[in-house]
Amino acid sequence: MSRFFKPYEGKRPYLFVSYSHRQSDAVVDTIRLLHERRWRVWYDEGIPAGSDWPKNIEQHMRGCAAVLFFLSASALASPNCFSEIKTAIGLKKNVMVMPLEQAELSPEWAALLEKTKKLEPQDSPEERAAAIEKSGVLRRSFRRAPLEGFRWDRLGLAASAAVFLATVAALGSLFTGRITLPGAQQGAESVSTPVSTPEPTERVDVDMSAWESFFPVSFPDKQQERAVRAALDKPEGNILLSELPGIDALYFCGNMNLKSLDGVRFEADGTLTVNGASPIEGTVADLGVISRMPLLEELALIRQPATDLSPLAALTQLHTLSLAGSALSTLDTLAGQGSVETLHLEHSGVRELSALGELPGLKTVTVSAEMLPLSWDDGADYEIILVR
Repeated sequence: MSRFFKPYEGKRPYLFVSYSHRQSDAVVDTIRLLHERRWRVWYDEGIPAGSDWPKNIEQHMRGCAAVLFFLSASALASPNCFSEIKTAIGLKKNVMVMPLEQAELSPEWAALLEKTKKLEPQDSPEERAAAIEKSGVLRRSFRRAPLEGFRWDRLGLAASAAVFLATVAALGSLFTGRITLPGAQQGAESVSTPVSTPEPTERVDVDMSAWESFFPVSFPDKQQERAVRAALDKPEGNILLSELPGIDALYFCGNMNLKSLDGVRFEADGTLTVNGASPIEGTVADLGVISRMPLLEELALIRQPATDLSPLAALTQLHTLSLAGSALSTLDTLAGQGSVETLHLEHSGVRELSALGELPGLKTVTVSAEMLPLSWDDGADYEIILVR
């Protein structure tokens, strides 16, 4: 069997691999393991003969979500590798460096790699792949769904039906009413059938029957629908409940849906701007659909009318939550959310922080000057950061 595999082509998050072809054997043996574990990976084996090579590289660099650089003496001597990493850093991509051998960095390379994530050298492809997976750079959104990219048009009707039934069986028991997805620790009391994938280190139970997982989502407002379609890169067609676990970040800022919070700015008087524009208040009030995204890690509800935050208790992977500019006056309904580490409350109506004592993972809370005076528990473990 050839060690080479077909690189990912598409618009969902993927890993761009930069390397010297003199180390092809070690590189491909490593990234093939990532590919087999359902990580989306692109490397230059996917460039058709006769195409514009530099343009193709640039397009895939712009489209990727992170970059993996295999460091070696020949890679450091390669103008192409230098150009790729320079472009990646210029585009503010997450770059991780996996050394294949000891090599001395020139001043130019040292400056270029200064703010990248550097991994420890490993002796084998298996150890390198494991280190890359544990780096924190690969998000769950980089993983292919079990049947992602499957060519249904190549199957006959009977074969299609067989594959469909097998998929339903793999998704879970029709009678237990639960399926299992990658995520958080599985409760001992739950009964579930794991999706047929390589054994993950963590699992999360979702209250969803096998049939229910194929139900279309009914959105409470158009803003949430637009955001989810953008996150899934699905401009048309029904969105199914089974697709929601593929989302790990959502940013609502007034009536705008953003891919990041870059450009969001609050003035001292609480005036909100996004890249110079002034958004109006958003429409996200019902968080029921968001609660069905068990792998969500970051959520911004900036200047949104949501007051009942209790649905967020279902998000066991959520570590960053922004409620800046909201009209919230109490955080009592947030008490069931145990995973949040960073909470932004700038320019909100909150004046009482005692409910935050119920959040065991909370590390920092950001508030603004006009919110003073504030009341909180003296024994609270979290740090309060004041912005002016």
